[in-house]
Amino acid sequence: MQRALFRLMLTSLAACASARDQASPDGGDETDAADGEDAGGDDGPGVDAAAIDAAAIDAAAIDARPTDARPTDAAADAAADAAIDAMCTPTWHDILGNGAFESGVAPWTQTSTIIRDAAAMPFSPHAGTYAALFGASNNANDVLVQNITVPASATAVRVRGYQCFVTEDPITDADSFTATLETPGGAVLETLFTVTNSGVAPICFWQSFTWNSPAPHAGQAMVLRMRGRTNLAFLTRFVVDDLVLEWLGC
Repeated sequence: MQRALFRLMLTSLAACASARDQASPDGGDETDAADGEDAGGDDGPGVDAAAIDAAAIDAAAIDARPTDARPTDAAADAAADAAIDAMCTPTWHDILGNGAFESGVAPWTQTSTIIRDAAAMPFSPHAGTYAALFGASNNANDVLVQNITVPASATAVRVRGYQCFVTEDPITDADSFTATLETPGGAVLETLFTVTNSGVAPICFWQSFTWNSPAPHAGQAMVLRMRGRTNLAFLTRFVVDDLVLEWLGC
C-alpha cells in the first residue's frame, strides 16, 4: 500500500515538471525570461540621431538676436549724470582769487597802486587790512582786472562784495566807476555796474552789493575789469573789498 502511494506521488511530480517544460520550451525559467527581456531592452532601438539633428538649436536665430541689451558705457554715463543732476541742489561757487586783497596783488593786475593797506587809505577796509581804492588822485584812470573761466555747467554768474563810495565833487557826473565782464581781447560782454559821483554820498559807509550777470557765460574765459576815473579837481573815492565772483551749479 505504501509503495503504491509513493509511486503515485512520483507520477504527479513528473506530470508537473512536464507541464512546466511545455510552458517554457527553451527550458528557461521565469527569471531567465525576465533577464532575457532586460537584455533585449538594452539591445532595443536607440535614440534617433536624425531627430536630434532636426531639433538642433538654430545658430542663425541666436546670432540674429541681440546678445547684450545693456546700454553702452556712454549711455550709462549719461543716464548716471542725469540722475545725479536730478538729485543735485545748485549752489554758488567762488572762482575769484584774492577777493579780499589780503594776499598781495596777484592774481589781480593793476595799472596803478589800487590795492592798498589801511594806512594808505582815508578810511579802514571793510575787513582785514587791505582793500581796492579807485580815484585816490585827480585825473585818475585806475584799472584792476582778473582773468576767470566759468565752468561749463554754470547756470548763472554774479559778483558780490562790499563798497564804500564817497565824493566831494559837485560837478555832475565828473567821476565814475564801472565794472564789466570782457573777453580776453578786451571786448565788453556786459556792464555789471556803473555809477558816477552824482550818485555817491559825501559820507562813506560800507554796504554790501550784488552785481548779477544777465548771462551764465558757461565754459567761457573772461576778464573782470573795474575802472575808476576822476577829473582834475575834487576827489571821488570808490573803494571795494571782500569780493567774490560766483557761478551757480552742481
